[in-house]
Amino acid sequence: MSNQEVIYSSLKVLQPPLESQNRLRPGATQRPVKTDDKEFSVPWHLIAVTLGVFCLLLLVTVTVLGTKILQCTQEEHRQDASPQNLSQKYHNIQNDNYLKEKLLNKTLEYDILKNETLQQKKELDSLFIEKKRCHRKRESFSKSLQNTGILEIGRNLE
Repeated sequence: MSNQEVIYSSLKVLQPPLESQNRLRPGATQRPVKTDDKEFSVPWHLIAVTLGVFCLLLLVTVTVLGTKILQCTQEEHRQDASPQNLSQKYHNIQNDNYLKEKLLNKTLEYDILKNETLQQKKELDSLFIEKKRCHRKRESFSKSLQNTGILEIGRNLE
């Protein structure tokens, strides 16, 4: 091994990988290689500044709206806690309770009247059935009298 010679070599690629692939494919078009990085940095800086301005405007808008909402809710809480509003709420609650009690009484009265009406209807139905029964008995009795001839004698005597 001592008499063998080792040779090192380095490989330099002169073309980018895309260009070498395009050369391998027939009919492929080559793209021009841009070596100037300044062309790409200008639009990206402009886009970044524009997005930054929009974000800043959005942040200011959200902050202003948040403070307005917070002020409105605090104002409502102050108005709700005022003695006039508490007194008004107390009277409203009393009025609601009175109306609920009145409604409950009317409901009970309705139920009582409904039960009485149902009871009277049942009584009327039973009286109607009894009347029909009596009417049938009278008819059957008069038929039996006609058959015996007693009804005819009673009419002749008058």
